[in-house]
Amino acid sequence: MPAETRTAQLQLRTVPQGFYRGFNPAVSITAKALIVALMLLILLAPGPATGELQALKDLVLTRFAGWYIYLLAGFVLFNLVVICLPVSGRLRLGPPGARPEIGTFSWLAMMFCAGIGIGILVFSVSEPVSDFLANPDILAGELPAARPETLTSAMRFVFFHWGLSAWSSYVIVGLALGLACHRNGHPLTMRSALEPLVGKRLEGRLGDVIDVLAILATVSGIATTIVLGLEHICSGLSELTGSAFFADQAGNPPLVALLTALVLALAATIASICSGMERGVKWTSHCGIALAFVVLAVFVVCGGGTGVIRVFAESLWHYAATLPRQMVTLYDPVAERAEHLWQGDWTIFYWAWWIAFAPFVGLFLVRISRGRTVREFILGAMLGPSLMCFAWFSGTGGSALLMEIDGRAGGTILGAEHAYRLVAAVNVMLGPTGAALMTGVLTLLFVVLIMASSTAAIIAIKSIGAAGSPLGETPLHSMLWAVAIAALTGAIIAAGGIGAIRDAMLVMTLPFSLVLAAMFLAVLRQLLRGA
Repeated sequence: MPAETRTAQLQLRTVPQGFYRGFNPAVSITAKALIVALMLLILLAPGPATGELQALKDLVLTRFAGWYIYLLAGFVLFNLVVICLPVSGRLRLGPPGARPEIGTFSWLAMMFCAGIGIGILVFSVSEPVSDFLANPDILAGELPAARPETLTSAMRFVFFHWGLSAWSSYVIVGLALGLACHRNGHPLTMRSALEPLVGKRLEGRLGDVIDVLAILATVSGIATTIVLGLEHICSGLSELTGSAFFADQAGNPPLVALLTALVLALAATIASICSGMERGVKWTSHCGIALAFVVLAVFVVCGGGTGVIRVFAESLWHYAATLPRQMVTLYDPVAERAEHLWQGDWTIFYWAWWIAFAPFVGLFLVRISRGRTVREFILGAMLGPSLMCFAWFSGTGGSALLMEIDGRAGGTILGAEHAYRLVAAVNVMLGPTGAALMTGVLTLLFVVLIMASSTAAIIAIKSIGAAGSPLGETPLHSMLWAVAIAALTGAIIAAGGIGAIRDAMLVMTLPFSLVLAAMFLAVLRQLLRGA
């Protein structure tokens, strides 16, 4: 089919008046009803509900671990191949002759904004430390735990989890939507990405199901993000106040502290929504970036120093050298049981998290990339943010490990609980006054990033529920979604604790992973059309 050929635009139903004016009620109401039903089930029967959730999570890790591994490996390989094809330099995310609407510097800066999420702060020190103590190389007996020679191994697994594999899933969504919506004029909603495969049937129930699955995946991903942030907010407040209210004797945040922090985060998110959705995201993102740069600078200057450059270079080299093998490695649950359990706790969790984030991050990326060529989009949205993540973890987690290796930390960072490792690293670097000030900055940054992530996710959910049409200025629907997400998050942690959120995400993202695979085929077909 010639590159100039256009398909008839999808015509999606929205309500012309009433409470759901401008929305597709089949999508919006169904998604809310499923979330409320799940919340009630968890609250009314917490034991059976969490037990069933655990069983489903075990099923996913047993039967579908390979699916997650090979799916994201396929995305990485596909994107790297497409960059090299001539068609990627000719085909644009827009009609022929379209040019970028946003300058290159601003575009890359906004890509950077997408990379600075709450997860990158939560795991900035915790994951490098965890991989320094136990990773597949250590579990297989190839390297000792917590020794200088293990630093590069630990960091390359961090790079693996936060690098090309993560961003490739976002690129697939962005390419599918960009080619379908910017190039062919379809509504900017998830179902449009599959138009090259399914056509007009997406105007009916099939399209509604795809959009609902995208919303549920987004809700599960943002709920996980919120809980991880709440855990660190409680640890920061515990360190600052010394109050047992924020942490028990084992250093874990009690349920009442988590729920209190959740209510405060909800109030902050609603305040951001009331200030205007786009303005709220812009303000919180700018504030978050500024604070993140402060944190990174402190870690590099007071922590790792010039050693950070060596950590970055060596880890990047080992990551690139081992990526072809690592991204298709699936550990045997019997012969390699320890490695298999590690892969489930870390790699599969991350792959599910990236899939959960793919709908709203991909939607954000394509919104700002109209007019870019396919090659520009992949380079900007996959390679650029990956390098930024590598620099961030080298500066934060790499500095923490260097302080342990040179003896400054004396084992305090390695011995800290997950949520306290970041605070422990700050205490090693700075004196009491400086550490208290930096802990306060980190706690504020967690609040800001929860606001930014939640508001951005709600913008995407509303866009999907409204079939990509303009939504008006009323913040009521956004507030309802904020309350629904917070209520579901609170119900899950009240019934099953923090770990239950991870279980829920693994289960809820599996159906959308099938949609993501279909998007891959849709992108392939679009590229063949444009070749």
